[in-house]
Order: sequence, then C-alpha cells, then structure tokens
Amino acid sequence: MRYPIFVFLALLSVSLVSSSADAYRYTHEILPGETLGSIAKRYRIKIKQIKRHNRIRGHRLRAGRKLKIISKNATRTRSKVRHTVRKGDSLGRIARKYKMKLRLLKALNRRAAKRPLRLGAKLWVVREGAAPKGGIKGLFQMKDGVGYTVRRSYRAWGTMNTLTRIADVHGAYSRRYPDAPALRIYDLSQKGGGRIPPHVSHRTGLDVDLPYVQQVGKVRRKATGKSLDLERTWYLIKSFVDTNEVKYIFMEYRLQKALYEYAVKSGVSKSFVNELFQYPAGRHGGKGIIRHEPGHATHYHVRFYPGPRRPAPTS
Repeated sequence: MRYPIFVFLALLSVSLVSSSADAYRYTHEILPGETLGSIAKRYRIKIKQIKRHNRIRGHRLRAGRKLKIISKNATRTRSKVRHTVRKGDSLGRIARKYKMKLRLLKALNRRAAKRPLRLGAKLWVVREGAAPKGGIKGLFQMKDGVGYTVRRSYRAWGTMNTLTRIADVHGAYSRRYPDAPALRIYDLSQKGGGRIPPHVSHRTGLDVDLPYVQQVGKVRRKATGKSLDLERTWYLIKSFVDTNEVKYIFMEYRLQKALYEYAVKSGVSKSFVNELFQYPAGRHGGKGIIRHEPGHATHYHVRFYPGPRRPAPTS
C-alpha cells in the first residue's frame, strides 16, 4: 500500500555498526510520519546522500521499505515493538509512555485507533534506544616522545598502530633535522572515542592533526606557500605516505600546490606526485591521498587505516 509523502517516518533498526574509520551504517524501515528531509536532519546528512545510496528518484517513499543510511554521526537507535494493552491504557497514555507523537501511534494502528481499546490488544509502538556512547576499546593515550610534544593529552587517544606511526615519523624527523624544535601533536581522539568537538571525525583513534613546519620569521596562524618550510614539510608528508598505512592527508589546496611544485623540482617522479596529490585536478577532484578540506591551512590532518598494512616500496 502506498501513502502520501507527508505521512512517512524512517524507523532506525537496532542493527547499528561502525563499519569504517569515518562512517556508521544504519538500516531503516519506513513508517508513517516523516519525510526525507526529516530523516536527513536526524543523521545530519544531506537528502541527496540518502537518495544516492538507495537509488531514490523524486521524494516518494514506500511504507515498509528499508533504507541504507551512511553517516559520520552516531545516532540514537529506535525499534518497532508490540505493546500489550493493559487496564487504564489509552492511546494518549501509550504515546506518552513511549515518547511518541499521538498521530504516529494512530497511523501505526489505524484499525485500533477507530474503536475503543480492548484489554490484551497488541499495538505497534516505536521505542527509543539508548543514546550512543561511542565507546571504543583498544585506544591508548599518547605521551611526549622523541621529536614531539602532545598539546592536550586528554584529546590524544589513538590506536596503537596510529600512535606508533606518529612516533616513528617524528623520531626520524628529529634525527634528520637535529636542530629542529619538537613538533606539536594536536588532537587525535578522546578516551573511549566518540565525538570530540569541533571535529566531525576524530572519533575512532585513527585521525591526528599536525602543524605545518614554517620558516623561521615567517610563521603565520594560517600557513601559506611562502611561509612553509617546504623541505621539512615534504619530508614529514612523504614519511607518512611511505608507511603505506595512511588513507588520507587533508591539506588546504593552495598548500598542496606549493608542496607539489617543490616535490617535482626536487626530482621526485612526476607520476608518483600526480598519484599522491589531488592538485592539480581541482578542489573537488576525487583523486590522491592528499585531499583538499576547508579549514586545513592551520594544520594538516592524517587519517590512518584501521590496522597495519604491508609496507609498499617508496618512490
């Protein structure tokens, strides 16, 4: 049976999993009550993402259909269950008990809503699950080490693989440049994972923010191609890439350009550089480990794979 668009609600099933470093996957069953816009608002995603993942055209939804939702945001689960009518029950009391809107309860139980309730009757209700805590086991707190200091230890929790790679790269940097001051380690994740404001990611111990190396006397809050110490910044970026355990490095596009041109002039294989950088394909070009992301002129962001990978030969 098909219903008008204005009477649809997406029900979130209890099958919630964090399937990757940067996304949760949810399964929905469509129920009377809401629209695509309301669903998108619940998960803090865009309508076009829901439509793309479910091959939906237009805005019409079909009751009972299950939707696939992919979001970076942990969301409270909900389930559709049966309520047995007891003495003293009314539709209003049942709706308040489950914190539902009365019109949704009536829409789920159209026949029962048209006649007096009888004891023992079974009604469909929507039950809210617990708020997601985002607890993740296996995260360790990073401490100061050779060539680096941790800015805020309570926001410096990561997987052992993440912490090891950061320490390895910074240790090698300090040996290569013994005159260099210790570099700062910015945010990773909080203890147990979960959202760490103001970041969208940094939830699972696989992300770290790191400052750019800038030339003495030219340091700015937002780095520029002229303020960057290109040699030392390139050394750090290349060292992370050489671990073969980095999924993405987010960097402001203009800084990509400066680093790209430096690498080419330094004799690095152009085919390797073109494979590594999003530049010059444009800010929205879907290529390269190094990607543009707004807000990354003050620092670059390294995202690791969930576990160790076999090292690849460097170029």
